[in-house]
Amino acid sequence: MFENKILNHIVIAFIIILSSYIIGKILKYLLKFISKYISSRTKNTLDDQIINEARKHITLLCVLLGIYFAIQELYKAILPTDTTTSQILKYSEIILYIVAVLAIARFVSRLIETIFKWYMDEVSDRTRSNVSATIAPLTNKLIRVVIFLIGIIVILDHFGINIGSLLVSLGVGSLAIALAAQDTLANMIAGFVIMLDRPFRVGDRIQLPTGETGDVVEIGLRSTRILNFDNNYIIAPNADLIKSKIINYAFPFESIRAFVDVSVAYGTNIEKAREVLLNLANSHPDVLKEPMPEVFVIDLAPYGIVLRLNTRTDEFKKKWVVETSLRELIYKKFQEEGIVIPLPQQIVKIVNEDESKTT
Repeated sequence: MFENKILNHIVIAFIIILSSYIIGKILKYLLKFISKYISSRTKNTLDDQIINEARKHITLLCVLLGIYFAIQELYKAILPTDTTTSQILKYSEIILYIVAVLAIARFVSRLIETIFKWYMDEVSDRTRSNVSATIAPLTNKLIRVVIFLIGIIVILDHFGINIGSLLVSLGVGSLAIALAAQDTLANMIAGFVIMLDRPFRVGDRIQLPTGETGDVVEIGLRSTRILNFDNNYIIAPNADLIKSKIINYAFPFESIRAFVDVSVAYGTNIEKAREVLLNLANSHPDVLKEPMPEVFVIDLAPYGIVLRLNTRTDEFKKKWVVETSLRELIYKKFQEEGIVIPLPQQIVKIVNEDESKTT
C-alpha cells in the first residue's frame, strides 16, 4: 500500500513536468499567432520583437516551474526518517533555484537588449547614422554584466550570505583593480566618449596619425578595430584615438575629392590639354557633375607644365579606383591627341677649357 502511494506521487511528479513542457509549447505556439495578429494591426516592430523573445524562453520557464511543483509532490512521498532522499530533494531545489534565477536574468537581459536595439535602430533611421551598430554591442555587454550581477546577488541573498560585507569587499577590491588597470579603464572610458562624441562611426574610413588608413569595423570596450587595405586588423586603443587627430573621409559627407596630376611639355596648348581632361572627367561614370571638375596649373617644373585635374566622387571607397581609371584614360587620350607627357631631363653643356679662357 505504501509503495503504491510512493509510485503515485512519482507518477504525478512526472505528469507535472510533462504537462509543464506541453503548456510551454502551447504558449509558444499561441505567442506566434499573437505576434502575427499584432504585426497586421501595428507598424511598430517592438511588440513583435518582444513576443519573439518571450517565445524563445517560455518553454524553459514553464518546465522549471513544473520541476518545482514536481519536487514539492515528491516531498509527500518520502518518510520523515528518509534523510537521504530528503537531502537529494533539498539540493535539487537549490540547483533549481539557481538555474531559474539565471534563466530569468537571461530573459530580462535579452528583453532589455531587444528594446534598446529597437530604440537605437529608430535613432539611426531618424539621424541616418550608424549609431545602432556603434553603441549597441558595447551597451549590450554592459546590460548582460549588470543583469547577471543582480541575479548572483539575489541568489546569494536567498541563501543567507551577507551581501553588505560582500559589497564592501567588492568595493575595496574594485579600488585595487582600478589602480592596477588604469590603462584599461582609460580605454573603456574613452570608448564611451567615442560613442557619445562620435568622431567616427562603424563603416567610416579614417586615417590615423601614423598615416595608416582603413575602415572602422568595430568600436569595442577597450579598442577600435580598423581593417586596412591589406585586409589586416589595426587594433587601436581607444584612449590613443581620442587624444589624436583623426582624418575621417566619410564624415560629414561620403563624397571625396579625387585628383590626378599630369605634366605636359612646354609649348603645349594648355587650353587643349584642359579641354581633354575636362571631357574625360565629365564622361566618367563615377565622377560627380556637381561640383564641376576643374583643371589648374599647379607648377612650372623644370621638365614641363604640371596640370591638376580636380574632381569628386560620391563614395570615399571609389577614390583610388577613379584616380587610377582617369590616369589610364588620360595617357591614352594624350597619345591620340599628340599631347606630349615629358620625361624629366637635364641638359649638360661641356665647355672646352681653351675655349673658356678665350671667351
